[in-house]
Amino acid sequence: MWLLQIVGNILFCIGFVKSQFQPGCSFSNGQCIYNVKLGQSQLCDAIGSSDHSTASTHSSSGGCSCDDIHKVGSDVTSLQTTVADLQNAVDKLYGEMNISKSELTNTQDLLHAEQQHAAQLLVTLNSKEKILNQTKDELANVLMTAKGELDNLRQQLINASRQLSACQGNAGLPTTAPAVYSAFSTFYCGFENYEGSMCNFQAETGSGYTSSSGYIWLRQSGRPSSQTGPNMDHTYETSSGHYMTINADYIAQHTSSSSSHTMRLVSPTFEPAPNYCIRFWYNTHGVDVQPLKVYAKINNGLGNPIKRIQPVNSVEWKFGEVEINSEYTAHKFQVVFEGSTDAHYSYTYHSGSSSTKTYTHRYGNVAIDDVYVYNTTCKDIPVCPLNSYKNVNTDNTTSCYTFHSSSMSWYDAINECKKQSYNGHLASISDQQEHDYLVNIIMSDIGLMTTGQNGFYISGNDENSENHFVWTNGGSPTSISYSNWYPGQPNNVGSNQDCVLMQYSDAGYQWGDVACTEKHPFICESRY
Repeated sequence: MWLLQIVGNILFCIGFVKSQFQPGCSFSNGQCIYNVKLGQSQLCDAIGSSDHSTASTHSSSGGCSCDDIHKVGSDVTSLQTTVADLQNAVDKLYGEMNISKSELTNTQDLLHAEQQHAAQLLVTLNSKEKILNQTKDELANVLMTAKGELDNLRQQLINASRQLSACQGNAGLPTTAPAVYSAFSTFYCGFENYEGSMCNFQAETGSGYTSSSGYIWLRQSGRPSSQTGPNMDHTYETSSGHYMTINADYIAQHTSSSSSHTMRLVSPTFEPAPNYCIRFWYNTHGVDVQPLKVYAKINNGLGNPIKRIQPVNSVEWKFGEVEINSEYTAHKFQVVFEGSTDAHYSYTYHSGSSSTKTYTHRYGNVAIDDVYVYNTTCKDIPVCPLNSYKNVNTDNTTSCYTFHSSSMSWYDAINECKKQSYNGHLASISDQQEHDYLVNIIMSDIGLMTTGQNGFYISGNDENSENHFVWTNGGSPTSISYSNWYPGQPNNVGSNQDCVLMQYSDAGYQWGDVACTEKHPFICESRY
């Protein structure tokens, strides 16, 4: 503002001088006083052209000279140019600001449009997700229904095949090959609660004893003695699993009779068929164990043993197998397991009234578990169950896997795996290659992918020792050397999570620990 005032004053000065100037006169414009002598009226026009021009261009009273006026005029012109440049710069800046404001407005409009589009996409995504969840539930229901129908049809086919074989055997005709892969019936008993504990087996007492006396086959869990019997059952391989045993240690503490005590475990009755295969797991750990005998009981007659097992003093479970033909199986029959012991106690008396109690043959426990009876020959029982996936492991063994979409507890899942094969169990994973193999099978099947949202049980468990997970896959637990835990797992929430689940489908089915009573799909394995 002050610059404009100066410029205005100068312009006014110039204009005023021009309007008041008379040669040969003295004048003043309010700022400058001019004294012009006669005869020198052209002096201002001759500034710089004569030697005395400098002295004559200044007022003797100190006013402005003509040079000052010309100089101010030049300055004013220069200032006007600068002002014009500044004005142009301001106009340009204003224009750019208008452009930037317009671009900003456009950007805001675009952003708002994108936000609206994102909101619409989110609504669409939520709708699609809801539809997908409904579809997954419907698919799961369809799969469950289809599985039930297939199981029903398969069972009908098995029954029809068995009836056909029985008719052909009774008519003396040669039997045909199985119509389907599993065209035979399987009786299985692991002596667990879900089967009614004893699966209709009956424990017969010895002569003169009652069923409550302990002189019979007993349903046992855990390890009653470190000197005889197994560490745990063969089915679950945990302290909660059960097996059948003759407890010689108990008998030794309760009888003084040195006579042999014979005890029999008798199966339910089996219908006639051309052949039968009997498989079971037994334990004869103890220095006093006597032979285990197996009979085919027909019309209350035992006959001779169809198998006689000599004891092996080992804590490990051993596999037993016997096949019987139509000489036995043309009739209804029962399988009988017979064990005996002469365990007892006695006193040695010393001088005076003292005595010593001695136990004889107390380490003679014998046990059996996981009994299978098939109405076919042993060689006709497939190595791998129906619909198995085969994989050659890094230790050159072959594993057969089956995937089960029905949700069960960890214990019930094991029972299903045992029904499939005498060496069946929930899958154990020994290395990354085996884990990847199972995951690839799941990811290649839409049904398994849907089922897998709830995870798959495998055989890992730490029920016997907290945070020491083992594989329960062969009658004797083995420590887990390879693991694939999800971050933060295992965490034992609620202090009751003892079973391993391939749990996190969005993280390559990494593992988590869950309560064994939770119900989930599962993977079975049999290895040979």
